[in-house]
Amino acid sequence: MTELHTQDEQLSSTEPLQSHEIKRTPAIIAGLNRLCAEIGSLGEYICYIFVFLLKKLGSGIKRFAQFLWGVTNNFRKTLFKGLKKLGKFLARPFMVIIFTVGSAVREVKAKKAEKGVIHAIGTALRHIMEMVFGRRGAAVTVFNWLLPIISIMFFVNLVTYANGINYAVKLTVNGKFLGYIENEQVFDDAEMIMQERIDYLGSRTRIEANPEFSIEKIGYSETLNKYQIADLILQNSGVSIDYAYGLYINDKFYGAVTDVQPIRERLEQLLDVYRTDNPTEEVEFVDDISYETAGLYLTESIIDVNDFLDMISGFRKVARYYTVEYGDSHTLIGDKLDLTQTEIEALNPGFTENDLHVGDQIKMNVDEPYLSVSITKTEEYDVDVAYETEYYDDSSLYVGTYQVTREGVYGVNHVTAKVTYVNGAETSRKILTTRTVSEPVSKQVAEGTKPTPAGSYSTATASYGKFIWPVDGGYISEYTMWDGGYYNHKGIDIAAPYGTAIYAGASGRVIQSGNNYGYGYSITIQHDNGLQTLYAHCSSLYVSVGDTVTQGQCIAAVGQTGVAYGNHLHFEVREGAIRHNPVDFLD
Repeated sequence: MTELHTQDEQLSSTEPLQSHEIKRTPAIIAGLNRLCAEIGSLGEYICYIFVFLLKKLGSGIKRFAQFLWGVTNNFRKTLFKGLKKLGKFLARPFMVIIFTVGSAVREVKAKKAEKGVIHAIGTALRHIMEMVFGRRGAAVTVFNWLLPIISIMFFVNLVTYANGINYAVKLTVNGKFLGYIENEQVFDDAEMIMQERIDYLGSRTRIEANPEFSIEKIGYSETLNKYQIADLILQNSGVSIDYAYGLYINDKFYGAVTDVQPIRERLEQLLDVYRTDNPTEEVEFVDDISYETAGLYLTESIIDVNDFLDMISGFRKVARYYTVEYGDSHTLIGDKLDLTQTEIEALNPGFTENDLHVGDQIKMNVDEPYLSVSITKTEEYDVDVAYETEYYDDSSLYVGTYQVTREGVYGVNHVTAKVTYVNGAETSRKILTTRTVSEPVSKQVAEGTKPTPAGSYSTATASYGKFIWPVDGGYISEYTMWDGGYYNHKGIDIAAPYGTAIYAGASGRVIQSGNNYGYGYSITIQHDNGLQTLYAHCSSLYVSVGDTVTQGQCIAAVGQTGVAYGNHLHFEVREGAIRHNPVDFLD
């Protein structure tokens, strides 16, 4: 009671804030209990799910095992039968031994009981001899098992021994043994190499090499190659020879030198001329150059290395052919090839006298480096992608009339290619990748479907790029300056009575209509193929700038306005600032 009283006094003496917190304690504890209960429920739910999944997994494994056991029933039966037979086969010798030993023991015991120990021992020895050396004894069994193994080992050793025995051709030249070679072709090649070394610059030195061949067993000895045989033949020939390096270009012998370092340096210098900072390039000689083949060479075939360096650093004449193109003439070809007629005639007899035909081959000699250099590198560039032209019907335009409503735009592809150049001229190009930068935009052209009005059209027709006769009748009264007309007359004059109908030579758009100084009343039509036609000295104009006209449509009337003498139509064909002969375009 005293302790409780003391505690009550302590509680009553605490601060109001502490008393307030103590009053809140039961509520906090209750909240924690609820939280723990909820956590416990959540954990129980998670455990339930986990157990459920394990049950499903175990059930699935059980069903799979049952399925596997069922489908492998026949296989298991067959396997068990095979194992059983194998066990019987392997156990048979042991069963025979056990049966034999048992029978022998019983017989020995019977002999001992019947005739005594001596007879029992004799019987035991007889059985032992039978078990060891009998028809089915241990010695025979072991021999039967070991014989195949011993035979296989013997055969393998025999084959290995046979493979280790090398047979080669024994080579004797001029009665002297030189060595062993694989076959007779090695000697033929060696003789050719030797002859190349001798024949340099027309040397008259000749070496007789009379070979004799025979087959011999050489064991593990090595055979000689063609270069070693060539050296031995020269060494035993009695002629003056030296040790040097042979110089070959495309397998052709050019002599021998005693030091190849200057050649190595010069070749690198020649390649450096073509090398750039492009990390993808591969620079190499087209020709097969060999200068490090060391061996014995005739003393007279050894050349000054500087002469060889001058040769490979210079140029040589090679034949090339020019293909005659349309419009070529003898003089024009000479200008293209930078050759005189005499020089071309020397290479192509009859050139100056014979007619030229497209496709003819004209021979010429050009200078190119003695050693051709190939450069292969990766290049990146943009190429244009052609656009398509789309046509659609337009009822506002007359039949035969076309109008561009949207200009085409070329697309762009970024190309990565592997390009090979030989002496600066491209010889091959392999596209590696193509990436589209921009798609092409098609050109759109409106095609007229509107019927032409009756009574105001010419019935004449013309092929594409040509023009119909632009006047209703008439005749050419003055040709162009190119066909005998007066100076600077760049059109034709078509004489016809005053007021005669003038027709559009082809469909197009009117870009000029009105009084045009010396041309008088005139009309200019722009056609889709890039050409323009001019109709001048008219008495009346029936179309205006911006109008779209169709081929054969009546656009004006014959007159004599401007600088003109007599009623006629002055008709011109233009392409920009260039004037063409209209006669060439009238169909």
